[in-house]
Amino acid sequence: MTARSRSMQITLQGIKQINLSFCPFDRYAGTGEVRKYYNKVSSPIVKKSNPDCAVNMKVLNDDSQPLISVLYSDTEERTYYPRTMSLSNIMRDIHLVTRRKLAEQDIVVDYGITYRY
Repeated sequence: MTARSRSMQITLQGIKQINLSFCPFDRYAGTGEVRKYYNKVSSPIVKKSNPDCAVNMKVLNDDSQPLISVLYSDTEERTYYPRTMSLSNIMRDIHLVTRRKLAEQDIVVDYGITYRY
């Protein structure tokens, strides 16, 4: 980690559903990132920003690739593969897309919590 820590604000506003899946026996990168992201979005403070957002975790035993799938309120779905993207890049992209969508609808963003990474 660098001397300066960066912060990421997390909100579930504008998000309808988050689906996470991973194989715990996967030897490759990405499994830990899915678990870390689950811990961040399932915290009570973040859940307060949108109690209607469903966060689903699926633990598989088929050596499948870990993934994070975000379904927005406007039915757009984005899927991220932590094997090829870092968690900070995934979170940054979700953050930017969410802010853009909320700005288009003139909704004030309510951040549940700020994380340092």
